[in-house]
Amino acid sequence: MLIFIDNFIGRFDKHMQELLRGASIAFALKILAACLAFGLNVLLARQLGAEGAGIFFLAFTIVLIVAAIGRVGMENVLVRFIAANVAAGKPGKVLGVYQKAMLFSLLVAAPLSTLLYLLAPWVSQVVFTKQELAQPLSVMAMAVVPLALLTLHAHALQGLKNIVAFISVMSVSVPMITCLIAAPFLFQYGVDAAAWSYLLATILTLLVGRGMWQKATSLFEAQAVEFDNRELLSSSQPLFGVVMLNIIITWSPTLFLGVWESSENVGIYSAANRTAMLTSFVLVAVNSIAAPKFAALYQQGEMEALGSVARKSARIMVVLASPALLLFLLIPEWILAVFGEQFKQGAVVLIILAIGQFVNVVTGSVGYLLMMSGNERLMRNNLLFCAILGIILSLWLVPHYGIVGGAVSAALMLSMQNVIAVILVWKKLNIMTLPWVKSLPNN
Repeated sequence: MLIFIDNFIGRFDKHMQELLRGASIAFALKILAACLAFGLNVLLARQLGAEGAGIFFLAFTIVLIVAAIGRVGMENVLVRFIAANVAAGKPGKVLGVYQKAMLFSLLVAAPLSTLLYLLAPWVSQVVFTKQELAQPLSVMAMAVVPLALLTLHAHALQGLKNIVAFISVMSVSVPMITCLIAAPFLFQYGVDAAAWSYLLATILTLLVGRGMWQKATSLFEAQAVEFDNRELLSSSQPLFGVVMLNIIITWSPTLFLGVWESSENVGIYSAANRTAMLTSFVLVAVNSIAAPKFAALYQQGEMEALGSVARKSARIMVVLASPALLLFLLIPEWILAVFGEQFKQGAVVLIILAIGQFVNVVTGSVGYLLMMSGNERLMRNNLLFCAILGIILSLWLVPHYGIVGGAVSAALMLSMQNVIAVILVWKKLNIMTLPWVKSLPNN
């Protein structure tokens, strides 16, 4: 089997071989991560029910958004500058950008964590009218700093092309540790046990990520070089906008459902949404190695190779994602029944969200192509348009159509952002990412 895979990879050019070898490892790890995340979701749903799961995932969504603000756009900056400086043979600048990014994030995330902790009762009662949200949100507010910093460590490792470490920190460790800690206590302590388990998991994962970074850079024979603040911030600002708008597009329907729908419906939607995301985990796996590869190829001016890698990787992603899509389209109720009988009513939601995720896969790594080639502002403007449209759709659809309306809004936002990004990549870089379309007229 290994010989067959090696022979298959050997048929491609050197850039694609690097991508495939890295992506194959990433793919295996992402399968593990997807199984762990799915297992955690099933564990929470079965032990807490739709209502308890809805409370946890609503608190989780709020914390995710606040932590994203606390990262101030540094994750993609780290990937871009670390990959570029490694390729240029400048380890001192690699260490310099790492230190500066961590410091900036800590200075922003810590006050935000404190503020969320203090405002948790008010947010729960006034914004979401769910008193039971207050305690788990207060606990999970303390996870803002470790979540922000562990994410930055993961992306710093991604910039070094250490894909095993990147995915381990980014996707494997937190759900695995949360499962291990929460499982014995969920029955007795409910949502509070899940919240405390998640907090401990983020702290432990941050320590793991820090250790992996130190090991990965231990052979650097250089001192950290002071990284220019203006260069870092000028690049992070549009990337920060990209990250925040991506968060809005992905998670705003959950927040709107939290305002207008019951905790039970939030739980059902969250289960369907997280299941649908399995369709695009292959995209995350390929992007794990593609992002620094895109940055290096663009830095070296190898545009033809860049386009070829982007298009071929999209073909592979479509092939790998298709089986999951078919399952979600054909037997959605059976799949959601794994969470519990009450979750089966989210079948239509799963179908809609899975189609949106598949469009995300078909269009390829367009977001990373724009961000790794210095076109962050174009990506930000695209996402801004789609986020505004999505918020308008959510404000209209969620109050009238509930979780189905939230699913339609989420799928349309995701699909539109990727279709527009395909056009932007073609117009700006003269690269077509659609799997079997090599070129189009570019006037």
